[in-house]
Parts: sequence; structure tokens; C-alpha cells
Amino acid sequence: MRSLWNGVPNCPERSGWHWVEDATGLRPLLWRGDDWPDAIDRREWEDGIVVCSAEDMRGSDYCGPVVMPEVVAERFNRTRLGKPPVGIAGGWAARLGLS
Repeated sequence: MRSLWNGVPNCPERSGWHWVEDATGLRPLLWRGDDWPDAIDRREWEDGIVVCSAEDMRGSDYCGPVVMPEVVAERFNRTRLGKPPVGIAGGWAARLGLS
């Protein structure tokens, strides 16, 4: 018997995309962690313009974080979290001539 998920992702302090499966199917959702710029919006899920609490996601299946190429993760950090860019060595950035 599988255990029910509590609606909170692994590493809840970090914002990021996660695979979640519910009645609408398997989809990526954005978790707004403790590093989210607006404190009032932290610890919530975002699906486009819809925002859900962790309690709303109980009963769904958590499949883990979305693995993104480094350059995409860097863009997310810069545009959504307002974090300054950090050096990206190797990986996708090197292949695309961005490092």
C-alpha cells in the first residue's frame, strides 16, 4: 500500500519545478519555497495562474523534481527568484557557447 503524500516536495525551502500527478494527469508544477522573493507567496504550488496550497495537493502523487539543463535553471533563478547569475561551467552552457 502506498503512503499518501503530504503536498510538500523534497527540499521545500528551495523553489523549483516538480512532477506531480493528480486527477488532471502528470504535470510539472512550480513550488514557491522559502527563497521565493515575495514572502506572502511562499510554500505554495503554482500552475500557470492557479495557486494551490500544500494541503490542496494531498492525495496527489509526487514524482520528484524536474531536471533542467543548467542554462534553464540559471534563467529560472535570475528571472523568477531575482538571484544574480553564477558562473556555469561545462554542461549545456558550454555546448551552447554560453560559458
